[in-house]
Amino acid sequence: MVNQRSSIGFGVLLIVFGALFLAANLLEIRWRDLWPALFFAGAAINFAIFLGNRSNYGVLMPATILLTYGVLFQYCALAGWWHMSELWPAFILGPGLGLLMMYRFGKRESGLLIPAFILIGLSAVFFVAFGPLRSYSRYWPVVLIIIGVLLLLKRQK
Repeated sequence: MVNQRSSIGFGVLLIVFGALFLAANLLEIRWRDLWPALFFAGAAINFAIFLGNRSNYGVLMPATILLTYGVLFQYCALAGWWHMSELWPAFILGPGLGLLMMYRFGKRESGLLIPAFILIGLSAVFFVAFGPLRSYSRYWPVVLIIIGVLLLLKRQK
């Protein structure tokens, strides 16, 4: 059974690589614009492993990280690598989203939420402070005010 699954995974991997190289040859796509698709392929394989065995929710961490980084790298490969100076907080966001996915689809272990929200929160702060949202950075205290109001309203209920 294990050999059959590994041969299926290897077969899918060969098909994906073959399709990528064929597309690059026939459509005259430059490899330097296409290589982030390998991250998508890795994410798809990990998601397929999870869908095949839902108790194996640990593969959601690498799947989510590969998907996040694949989106980041694909955008930079097509739009310009200078965007990386603003989008680097995505490197912190990937593991945070991975932990959140493990919580959501796993055993709902509350220990996963604390690091997930710390990483996602840090990423959001860095996106606002140094990233493409930095023009709005003077308004970040509004978020604190909104959270405080929500906490007060929740307490009154």
